[in-house]
Amino acid sequence: MKKNLAAAIRRAIPFLTLFFVGSVAAQTPRLTLGVFPGVGSGQLESFEVLDRFLPFAQYLSAKSGAQVLLLPVRVPRQAMRTMIEGDTGYKLFFGPPVFAAEAIHRAGYVPIVVEQERIRGVFVVREGSKLQGIKDFTPATRIAMPVPTLLLSVLANDTLAQRELVPQPGARKYMASVESIVLALDNGLADVAVFRDLIAQKLMSSQPARFRIVGDTLDAPGFALIAHKMVPKELREKLRRASLALNKDPSPLALEARSGIKMSPFVTGRPDEFVALQRIMDAAKLASNK
Repeated sequence: MKKNLAAAIRRAIPFLTLFFVGSVAAQTPRLTLGVFPGVGSGQLESFEVLDRFLPFAQYLSAKSGAQVLLLPVRVPRQAMRTMIEGDTGYKLFFGPPVFAAEAIHRAGYVPIVVEQERIRGVFVVREGSKLQGIKDFTPATRIAMPVPTLLLSVLANDTLAQRELVPQPGARKYMASVESIVLALDNGLADVAVFRDLIAQKLMSSQPARFRIVGDTLDAPGFALIAHKMVPKELREKLRRASLALNKDPSPLALEARSGIKMSPFVTGRPDEFVALQRIMDAAKLASNK
């Protein structure tokens, strides 16, 4: 009798273990993290995004107690459309500030953390230009900048608008790449070029006698981790603490995560800075439709 009972218990143990593991897994929150590395890296293959950002998702999982599942996003407009329509498959999203601002404004997301380094553009001229500052720009000044939907152009155009400077039709020359903007300035097709400040600094250091900076654009928050409001507040706070801990954590997983995301340290995200950015973007859309 005792032998039969012991054998029955041994046979039952694997089933009890599976039941227990399944119950624990069912109780662990599962959060899908959508990742869009930005325009400069937007052509990355999905496996490259996985290689770069998987350690970040694993770190958030380990520190928050949630199961964070990584999903690379190749078509951000489509992702945004489904989010606005109420598809909350992406409980978390990591990406550029323009995307984050729209998701916060239109799709019920809230900021968790944002990179400490803000995004800013600069106005650059050739060394021999007579322009000494933005105050010298006129409506006829030809300005080469990225395509109008990109953040640098939004910031540059709002900077000009705040100075009540309205370029003449055709004076703004929108271009698809940094290389084409450099060529336009170098060849005299543009009087001024708009670059990200970090790119301009590299340009200045490599060829200091060729170009110079004559002014800054407004700035905007950097890349952000956002979460849908349906993620419980307590869990959002755990994710925030985990992201902030990543800044100085010496563990191997933290080092790998920091190396992959290639961002400046995280700070707590503030809703008001994304509200302000959304206002600038809305104003830019209205101006372009006139």
